[in-house]
Amino acid sequence: MRILYIIATYLALPIVFLHMLFKSFNDFTYLQRMGERFGYYKGEKPLNILWVHAVSYGEVKAAIPLIKQLRLNFPEKKVLITTTTPSGSRLIKELYDNKVHHVYLPYDTQGSVIRFFKYFNPEIAIIIETELWPNIFHYCGVYKVPLVLASACVSDRSISLYRVLFKLFQKTVSEGIVIGAQTQEDAEKFISLGSDTRKIKVTGNIKFDIAIPSESMDEAKELKSSYFQDRTIWVAASTHEGEEEVVLEAHRLVLKDNPNTLLVIAPRNPDRFSAVKKIIKYKKFNFHSWSEGLSDLDNKEILLLDSLGQLNLFYSMANASFVGGSLFSVGGHNLLEPASLKTPIITGPCIDNIKDISQKLKQNNALVIVKDSLELANSINQITQNKEQSDKMILGGLKVIQENKGSTEKIFELIKPLIDS
Repeated sequence: MRILYIIATYLALPIVFLHMLFKSFNDFTYLQRMGERFGYYKGEKPLNILWVHAVSYGEVKAAIPLIKQLRLNFPEKKVLITTTTPSGSRLIKELYDNKVHHVYLPYDTQGSVIRFFKYFNPEIAIIIETELWPNIFHYCGVYKVPLVLASACVSDRSISLYRVLFKLFQKTVSEGIVIGAQTQEDAEKFISLGSDTRKIKVTGNIKFDIAIPSESMDEAKELKSSYFQDRTIWVAASTHEGEEEVVLEAHRLVLKDNPNTLLVIAPRNPDRFSAVKKIIKYKKFNFHSWSEGLSDLDNKEILLLDSLGQLNLFYSMANASFVGGSLFSVGGHNLLEPASLKTPIITGPCIDNIKDISQKLKQNNALVIVKDSLELANSINQITQNKEQSDKMILGGLKVIQENKGSTEKIFELIKPLIDS
């Protein structure tokens, strides 16, 4: 089975390259540093490496408290952070500059993975949430690298695929993987996949340990007073293909009740910025793009957030927020960022990836779930026009975050002995 997988990874490379080429039409950085994706690196080999993998922008943000702990407790070692997307790479550069080492994760071909391990020789591998790479996990076992799945989860729809993938590194699973599961249900799923019960702990979700810098809040207040002081604002964040049309139709309905409402759209993937811009134009809204600078926003109905790093600013200014990746089949995105910034939250019904978080928020009256543009518009109107409901949702969200903090410390307790040894 492993031989078939190894052959399949090499056969898939032309398809992967075409996929990267397609993405590069909107973001050329997808074609930069391609050597790293095949395990070729420049410069002197770094020593004493603690390796953290965070696939993209959201996972990098979630990993910030854990990376801080690693750097604080092991100052003599170098933290290596790998991602697979340029957006994650840009965030690492913005947050850490040269204080950590960063490369793209190599493709899961045997040669690329072997070159990666020989070059970096990491002392530990920490995978944020659940990214399964059979060759990488297999060679963690071969090179005796302790492997930790931090804040790990398994959705109901992916369990069958995981059963197949786990067989490709079964020895590593049974002997070496340490798992910090988000919930007891996740822990039981990993046990059913063959993981060692002695090496699984329920540590909670690392995303509850979210920390918003105070300077971001100050910047948001200044931005609000300068450009949006008298406007009702709602945010549609992390939207995917097909969701923008639903959001725009909802906004058209909202404008009938409150013409002074501004919608801020933040697509999930930067390579879709231009496509979303075309959709807004086609729908004949009066809009402005963030990348063009802020000026003359008084008569604009929509602000397209076509850059990364500003979403929290608008969450903290918003009267309500809709979190995408949830109307169709994606599985939902992080609901805790808007909750931490005191913003009432709305999302769609397809939230398998965030089931535990959404349930906790729902139980505390901090989340509204909608299925179409009419329900979304009605929810926006109700929240923005009813301060009592808005306050209730905000307090419920803050309560959920406060009651579930502490995952980082629990995960670090699993990691520290592996590094010390």
